[in-house]
Amino acid sequence: MDVELPQEMEDRIASISDEELEFRGWTRESMREGYSKRVAEDVNSPQVGDAAPDFQLERLGPAGERTGEQMSLSSLRGKPVGLIFGSYT
Repeated sequence: MDVELPQEMEDRIASISDEELEFRGWTRESMREGYSKRVAEDVNSPQVGDAAPDFQLERLGPAGERTGEQMSLSSLRGKPVGLIFGSYT
């Protein structure tokens, strides 16, 4: 795969210890191939500074109950919005 890696990834490949490579079952070349695959797959992903893709979600009531009311990210254009991804269970 002929993908130019960002310098940060090249630096990580260069700085990883031989012991860590052995522990993970990698070689520097297999690590570079894995990074190249990730970079190639991310070509169409939003980049820093891009507008977030629009999506819809259901609003919850004050006690966290479902309301059936939908809202979209685009309906908040011009207002500060924080997007938090993850699990809080």
